[in-house]
Amino acid sequence: MTEGVKSAERVLAIFEVFEAERRPLRISELVKRLEIPQSSTSTLMKTLVSNGLVEFDPDTRTFQPSVRLAFLGNWVLGSSDGLAQIQTLLQQLAAETGETVIVGAQNGLHVQYLSVIVSEHQVRFSLRPGLMRPLHLAGLGIMLMSQKPDDEVGRIVRRYNAEADPETPLAVESEVLDMVRRARAHGYCETANLASPGAGVIATLLPLAVEGRFLAIGLGAPLDRLDSRRDLLKDALLGEVNKFAGGSAFRYQVA
Repeated sequence: MTEGVKSAERVLAIFEVFEAERRPLRISELVKRLEIPQSSTSTLMKTLVSNGLVEFDPDTRTFQPSVRLAFLGNWVLGSSDGLAQIQTLLQQLAAETGETVIVGAQNGLHVQYLSVIVSEHQVRFSLRPGLMRPLHLAGLGIMLMSQKPDDEVGRIVRRYNAEADPETPLAVESEVLDMVRRARAHGYCETANLASPGAGVIATLLPLAVEGRFLAIGLGAPLDRLDSRRDLLKDALLGEVNKFAGGSAFRYQVA
């Protein structure tokens, strides 16, 4: 791996730590979380500060992402306050349901969790921002594939199987297609024990202001709580997403 690629990966990891912690951090805390040399971390943070992407407080000796960073990618969401709207939606769902709320996007053959609000229950479904899971092993991934035609879903599964580690169980194309078709028909999906034993997710699509672009959003919980509150959680998720989308129903442009 070249030094440039390694530095880029470390910068991304730094911002994922900030997203998970959501507070100013000292160099020592970043070093502990990232498990990289303090000298390398200090150099990267100085570069980010000098480029206006991170702020440094000399009194507390802490760093935090700058407001400029928060605005850099908003155009992808279709409006200048798109990120704030999504965060508000997550907070509303977390307050209404008390469960873990997750937003994710496709990253190659995987779904990557972009933002997570973890439940305050003692027994809870716990993830971290930046985590990636195969599309077919996550409720959010199933929803993202529901926007694709069946032949493309099949290609994703076959490519995953071709690239999978020899010890990794292969995906069964017919089973994945069945899950995707059900999600496509209902506008949401529910998964259990798919990637996390004893836990499940109710997920749907989150339409963005940019035509044809979607994220996926879901509520995660232990199976016993998911089973006992299924209708409440599903109605809360679909209701809040419908309000976020301005009351417009999803229109599937697939074969």
